[in-house]
Amino acid sequence: MSDLTKLREEIRKQMIEFKSSIERELRKEIRDLKNSVSFLNDEVEKIKKENADLVGDNKSLRSANEQLRTECEAFKKQISQQKQRITASEQYSRKCNLEIKGIPKLAEQDLGNTLHRIGGLLNVPVTNDDVEKCHRVPAKNASSSPNIIVQFRSRSKRDLALQKAKKTHISTQDLGHASNTPVFINEHLCPALKQLLGAAIAKKKAANWRFVWTNDGRILARKDEGSHVLHIRDASDIEKIA
Repeated sequence: MSDLTKLREEIRKQMIEFKSSIERELRKEIRDLKNSVSFLNDEVEKIKKENADLVGDNKSLRSANEQLRTECEAFKKQISQQKQRITASEQYSRKCNLEIKGIPKLAEQDLGNTLHRIGGLLNVPVTNDDVEKCHRVPAKNASSSPNIIVQFRSRSKRDLALQKAKKTHISTQDLGHASNTPVFINEHLCPALKQLLGAAIAKKKAANWRFVWTNDGRILARKDEGSHVLHIRDASDIEKIA
């Protein structure tokens, strides 16, 4: 065999070995690539499943949240209705009462005589037989005179006195006091309604409404003389004064 032939044979062997080496490397890389692709596919499927689970959980949470919101609104409505029933019951117990504000407290004072004089000014005679109870209540402000609560035995008598009081201006001077300040005679509201009335009056001023008043234990409001009357049952109704 000539040297050229040997050289060719040697080159051919080297080429075969080189080709085999490259094929081995390529097969290994392809195998590794397939494994990587398979791993990535598994991860993608895992992520897709987790995402589907999250979507399902999110839908469940939304549904549960909506149900809770609905139940909460229903619960709030029930609480509001229960509060209104309690307030109505408390106010009903005051149906024969009047609250008199602005009469100074003296060391010795006959409230029965004071009521008698007020009845004369209202042209509604008030005797001891007309009154079940009459007393002062503690004032929040120590410098203010405690209000007087009068419980009549007759609702009609109370209503007549209240009706006349709305049309009659009475001052402390009319009752024999040296001072000359207004005396106010109103329905005796329970604490919840008093608080609601105060909030309604404040909102009336802020919204430039003209009228807020009480009638038979109800708080009423009207923007002006031509407007409809708003019955204020709870704090949510005050927002309608706008």
